[in-house]
Amino acid sequence: MMYDLLQDDLFSSVSDIFLEFSSNVKNSRKKIFLFAPPTLHGALALIPLEAALLDENIPYRRSFSEDNKTSSSCINILKKDILLGSNLENNSSSLTISSKIVDGLSGAHGDRKQGPLNSILQSHALAQAISPSSPRLKYLRPWALSGNWIDDSLDNTYDPVFSKIKEILVKEGTIKTVPITEVKKPYMENYSWIDQTALTNLSISWNELDIENKSVLISNLVKPVLNKSLPSTARIEELIWNCIVGNDWHTDLAGQLSILEKSWHLKDGRLHADNLIEKLLTRGHL
Repeated sequence: MMYDLLQDDLFSSVSDIFLEFSSNVKNSRKKIFLFAPPTLHGALALIPLEAALLDENIPYRRSFSEDNKTSSSCINILKKDILLGSNLENNSSSLTISSKIVDGLSGAHGDRKQGPLNSILQSHALAQAISPSSPRLKYLRPWALSGNWIDDSLDNTYDPVFSKIKEILVKEGTIKTVPITEVKKPYMENYSWIDQTALTNLSISWNELDIENKSVLISNLVKPVLNKSLPSTARIEELIWNCIVGNDWHTDLAGQLSILEKSWHLKDGRLHADNLIEKLLTRGHL
């Protein structure tokens, strides 16, 4: 069973308005208009909403635009660098979803660490309120972490929101975190500093090694990149020791996002966004 994201303190600033809006959507059964910029972030924010609406048999129409739209019965996803927070308009029939900085996990000294509650993560929480038992949402669940990964917060410092949500998804069983040696098809362009033959050989012998040898050998893979400014230490830890994989995934979340980011500029943004949404709604991964 999926944990109710809106019950977590991370979502305290949006839980009331999301519950109100989701109730209105389910009671009215009117067509919902979905607006988002034709970007990777915009597409990933729409996917859980469409999954929930499909599973609840609520009609909707998607539209990609760089401009903010306001109309009745609509959800408007703002650009990822806009940090206004989410709000209701037009007698609670129009919802704007925007990123916001919130308190995350507490530090070692009891201090609160802040991080971005991005619109992709918020969309997953809203979608769950609309359709709590949605089968599509369950297999899309790992993508709730995608906004934090493509954001720059992990390049600058520890992201407490990312860590908290990852912990929740591991506990509910919708993701696993594994070392790179246990990812069936890692996206090697994320690991330019690793010798692919060495990684392949280590992966083959991985299950026969004890914990100490695993630690030493995987640390040796990382040595060439430790003195570089990028990727950050936080990203290295996720790329090497904590790869996020969903059920039946062959490539981890970071790898799939890198594939998408690399190819996005090669095609029309709207076409690419439409194709991504249809693909993920069908099977949950690339």
